[in-house]
Amino acid sequence: YGSYEVPTSLSFDEEKAFADFTAFAGFPPSDGPRRFAVGLNSCVDLKVDALEVFDALGESGVDVVARDHAEIKTLQDLQEVFLHFFQKGGAGERLVSDGETFKLIVNAARTVQDKDYHVGGNAAIMGLTIKDKEKYLNGQKLHVLMGGGVGPKLQDMLEGDMVFADGAFLDEDDYHVILEYKEGAEWGGAISPRFNRFIISHDETNAKMKTLEVFTSAVAKFQSDTVVLSGLHMMEMEPEESRSKRIDDFVEMLKTIPKSTPIHLELASMAQEGYVSEIVDKVFPFIDSIGLNEQELELVLKAKKGPHRSTLVGANSIVDTGKVGQSLYWLMNTFSNENSRFSRIHFHSLTFHIIVQQTDAWQNTKQAVAAGSWACTTKACQNDSLSLEDVTLRLPDSFPLSSNSPDVKLRLASAATGAVGWSRGSFEFYLAPVYVCKSPQSTVGLGDTISATGLFYSKFTPDKWHKAMKSDPRLGGWSKWKDPSPTAYEVLSEAMNIKIMSGCGSWSTVVKKSRSKIVSGALHEIEYICQSPDGDEETEIQRIKLWHKPDGSITLP
Repeated sequence: YGSYEVPTSLSFDEEKAFADFTAFAGFPPSDGPRRFAVGLNSCVDLKVDALEVFDALGESGVDVVARDHAEIKTLQDLQEVFLHFFQKGGAGERLVSDGETFKLIVNAARTVQDKDYHVGGNAAIMGLTIKDKEKYLNGQKLHVLMGGGVGPKLQDMLEGDMVFADGAFLDEDDYHVILEYKEGAEWGGAISPRFNRFIISHDETNAKMKTLEVFTSAVAKFQSDTVVLSGLHMMEMEPEESRSKRIDDFVEMLKTIPKSTPIHLELASMAQEGYVSEIVDKVFPFIDSIGLNEQELELVLKAKKGPHRSTLVGANSIVDTGKVGQSLYWLMNTFSNENSRFSRIHFHSLTFHIIVQQTDAWQNTKQAVAAGSWACTTKACQNDSLSLEDVTLRLPDSFPLSSNSPDVKLRLASAATGAVGWSRGSFEFYLAPVYVCKSPQSTVGLGDTISATGLFYSKFTPDKWHKAMKSDPRLGGWSKWKDPSPTAYEVLSEAMNIKIMSGCGSWSTVVKKSRSKIVSGALHEIEYICQSPDGDEETEIQRIKLWHKPDGSITLP
């Protein structure tokens, strides 16, 4: 499955699949969360064309060597790190540590004719995304507390949509510069493979997390039913000692939030493996959910010595589904346990999204991942009334779900109508394809929009998860699932669930696994019944072979 070519023809009714997908991603559950506290990073975004800014700076990119930098000190650093992301079409973000260099860039950006000012900062964008869902609630109100710093311009942009935390007001706005570039754009001897953006900032309010104590006080009074956080990436270039102290303060704030109230942390672009490792070790045990893209996932894997640390993205900047599936499983299996609140990951990329969660910890997840995908499409296109002609699917006709079992695949026809799910061990996976916008109009805040929408459509049910852990020794005894040589039961269980969801296709409800037996030697047979939305039933039988390897482990052929 190494090519990841965009299929030239799809073996299903595309019009019907598109209509089914948009309908499935539509109205949220009537009993979902309604009070959201969001923090901590907020700002005003100045969005401009990157190449026009470089022209205004007199920088052509000639002789620039692509190189990543943890921070930007000079215009040369900016060109090198920009080219590093530009040549692969990756979304990047870095801090400009030198104030004079940042002023020079901002002044150049302000000379560009086509420029826009928008609400910025992950927290503020997620808060606005959630508030916008009020239109689906038939008169019900959504209440959103904004716990980030709010300057005069940002206050005008948010007024009426959010409640502001006392003490969060600033005398001046913090600005971030969004350097956008189009697919096929040429700069520095490279051609961008996709439409994307590079973000720069010089922002002390967010870099020092100055509103943390304000937010802590406000969230205690607000009585939220969901807490949504981001901004830890803004502290990356702070001195290590003071940064670690601030992370400890952040964790103390997390400890004040009841375990019945889910906490989501949205990650963002970073460069320092040591800092990412510190976030995983200190913060993950006290949050319930994270959101991240492929670059952020790769950095977490590098920091914690996980699989596929730099190989998630293949040809044409397309993310490998099998490697992502295995990496997400590794993360959950390593960090989600009885000593941690951590129970959910929302992964998003250009072509597909996956939510993986502890079984029974969250409900309505299949619709949530589809809704997040569709919200990404409409935001990128800046159009809520899209047709099939406006979008395209970039997943192949069939695709693997784990690099450990590359022959176990799902069909795009099954996923294109909404989302598909499977289980592995004590985890549930839900995947939705992305109807990619053919003529994107926006790149900023897509990940924030995806995660916020997914949270809005989700229902947190931690009691069911904790009860399952206590009653089922396989779920409570998590150490056995970390054995690198899987048992036949685990491999067959993974294969059965993937094959069943694939075999049922759009008939995605499995009502009964009526038979599972060893036919002969390594050949196992499973029989199951698929049920359509109308209640019709269809029996399917599939056979799966397992390989018994010389080292004693068992795997799919």
